[in-house]
Amino acid sequence: FAVSFGAGKTLLKSEFIPAQDQGRLMVRVQAPIGASLAFIDQKFKELEVLMAQEPSIEQYYGAIGGFGGGDVNTGILFLTLKDKKLRPKNPATGRPYRQQELMEYFRSKLAIKDLKLFFQDLSLASFSGKRGFPVEATIRGPEWDTLIKNSADLMAKFEATKMLTDIDTNFRAGQPEIRVIPNRTKALQRGVSALDINRTVNALIGGVIAGKYSKDGRRRDVRVRLEANERDRMEDIDLLEVRNNRGEPIPLKELVDLKQAPSLQAIYRQDRERAISIFANVAPGSSQGEAIRKVQDIARETLPEGYRLVMSGSSEEFAAGFKELIFALLLGLIVSYMVLASQFNSFVHPVTVLVALPFSLSGAYLALLFAKQTINLYSMIGIVLLMGIVKKNSILLVDFTNQKKEDGLATGPALLAACPVRLRPILMTSISTIAGAIPAALSLGPGAEVRIPMAASVIGGVLVSTFLTLFVVPAMYSLLDFRRSPERSDLLLRAKAKQPSSSAR
Repeated sequence: FAVSFGAGKTLLKSEFIPAQDQGRLMVRVQAPIGASLAFIDQKFKELEVLMAQEPSIEQYYGAIGGFGGGDVNTGILFLTLKDKKLRPKNPATGRPYRQQELMEYFRSKLAIKDLKLFFQDLSLASFSGKRGFPVEATIRGPEWDTLIKNSADLMAKFEATKMLTDIDTNFRAGQPEIRVIPNRTKALQRGVSALDINRTVNALIGGVIAGKYSKDGRRRDVRVRLEANERDRMEDIDLLEVRNNRGEPIPLKELVDLKQAPSLQAIYRQDRERAISIFANVAPGSSQGEAIRKVQDIARETLPEGYRLVMSGSSEEFAAGFKELIFALLLGLIVSYMVLASQFNSFVHPVTVLVALPFSLSGAYLALLFAKQTINLYSMIGIVLLMGIVKKNSILLVDFTNQKKEDGLATGPALLAACPVRLRPILMTSISTIAGAIPAALSLGPGAEVRIPMAASVIGGVLVSTFLTLFVVPAMYSLLDFRRSPERSDLLLRAKAKQPSSSAR
């Protein structure tokens, strides 16, 4: 049973942004356990009224019944947002609402009594191919009841940190069920078998097929059971009677024990272990890395022995992606050293060239701090790109200094001759690189937000490294070359010769 909605004339997101900058959000709607289709249908109509009033929503589609018809008390919404330039402005920033800002805005604006809304950025699913939440983890262990209790405790502690929002789990408690447990001792004393109890409860509560009848060319079952108002409460079962082996009616409540407990819709497993998944979005003001570390710390303090938390989905891809980027960065440094050593025919000059890299990292960090960006996938790509850009300034300076030394100049005069000459090309290349990154850093155009961290890290790294390279690289070159050059040995011998001997003293 599905219902579709629409808006306007159409009627019918450590992120990737669609080409037309039309963000898309998915909202999972959950009603209390036991809610009927009519109840959640009415709530969706209330949501339709609110969504029709939102100027940021271009289209929307809703379906109740779990989208696949499995869960009566759930539903799902798909929201297509307007182009960024057509959205209202955020009073806090003075710019049109971004997709992540709209998620936070809709959490309060679309709030409906008796409904829980869980927002999901569909663009994040491309990173992991799974649910696509920034924080995803599974609790694994042997006992299912213990997993349920631990998952509830962890979700409460995660929410208390204020670093996560839209916290949800794949575990769904089923409808409360009444379990009829025969007391075999009492039943035997009254002459009633467990089979008689089973048949009585099954016939009166579940019903039995007493015959068939034909209508409109179809044969239909005739099912006999109690009226609905006589079988929908636990007290109604106490009123049932069972006949014993002598045909005497015996009250069922004297033969059985009744217990009410929630049923299980499914038992989930991962890697042949019982598991419950927890997933959440990162709250505004927090980063994915901080949230993941906090989740892992809480799990280590909370979970008992034999139970563990395993990161999965986007969280797993986040950790793997950063490890690969760091490995690529270290491998790039090693390869750069090998290439420079072969180019300069020296093991010392590559160190002089690479000494500018730490300053580029500090510049990138300051630029990200100034732009209020985090160290994420895009900023790490910018840092890797920065490693190649920054070395060219040092290479220009060191290579020309070596040429001057080959012409017969000493280290000091060679540096004094090379630095003024190479200053102009160093400034030209650095300024052109910074100018090329400024448009991306200004966040102009569709989906430009994802390029801000990369552009900011490049601008800050090039700016700081260029300024410091003009001072640090010549000083390092002079220091290292002085220690390895023959002229230093001559100076030491002359200084030693001028010292008076101990006999003279």
